[in-house]
Amino acid sequence: MARGTHAIGSIFIGAIFSLASILPAQAQDELVLTADLLSDYVADDFMTTEQRKELAAGEVHCLAQAVYHEARGEPESGQWAVASVILNRVESRAYPDTVCDVVFQNAHLANRCQFSFACDGRSDEGGRGNIIDRESWVKSNVIAQVAYRQFLDGQRHEDGLTTAMHFHTTSVSPSWASAYAEVAAIGNHIFY
Repeated sequence: MARGTHAIGSIFIGAIFSLASILPAQAQDELVLTADLLSDYVADDFMTTEQRKELAAGEVHCLAQAVYHEARGEPESGQWAVASVILNRVESRAYPDTVCDVVFQNAHLANRCQFSFACDGRSDEGGRGNIIDRESWVKSNVIAQVAYRQFLDGQRHEDGLTTAMHFHTTSVSPSWASAYAEVAAIGNHIFY
């Protein structure tokens, strides 16, 4: 999501209206604000406030799903760490640039997705798919909301995992782990 483009578009639109107010009356009659004229000044990725709210709600939901399914039984610091890994990936050029695209990257490929819950064959659609522990679901949503808001504000949670891009449970030994430096072990997860 491009940050700052909405503000730039607003500045250009404001400049057009300011220009119109200082032109003579005859010129004002000739100045017609059309969609074509506006498209020259508004960024291609411009979204209305309502569209931005819907996008943010979807991003928070995807982040909450990942925190819930990947770390609901972990200490709170482990849940924050999972959220951090996802947001670190969003910032990385090596991964998609939205939370939902990171969480569900390769979800269509059995056992080749980034987060196991996304391609385990169980439904995660409809908002509450596979959610049985209501208290953990609520906690995952709170963590996701705070983490995403901080992310948008250019801040990060104080979990110290601002560089972690990968994790796995201690019950597995993936071949890729040896290629990365371990940065933390929290609960049953190792972060790289």
